Amino acid sequence: MCCIDGYWVEHTSAWEILGTEDLKPYITAKDKGKKWLFGTIGMAVISAALAAIMPVFIH
Repeated sequence: MCCIDGYWVEHTSAWEILGTEDLKPYITAKDKGKKWLFGTIGMAVISAALAAIMPVFIH
């Protein structure tokens, strides 16, 4: 789903903001890669923390 949304936003004019055409790309590929990487690592850290906390509530 993310790939479809990313393709749709990047490759169609449906998401153009009038008056900002000269500012494209709004998010550079480097920034997008950083966001993806830190988002993925962040979710893994949050998941690990929740998994470590859950035994306290189970017992």
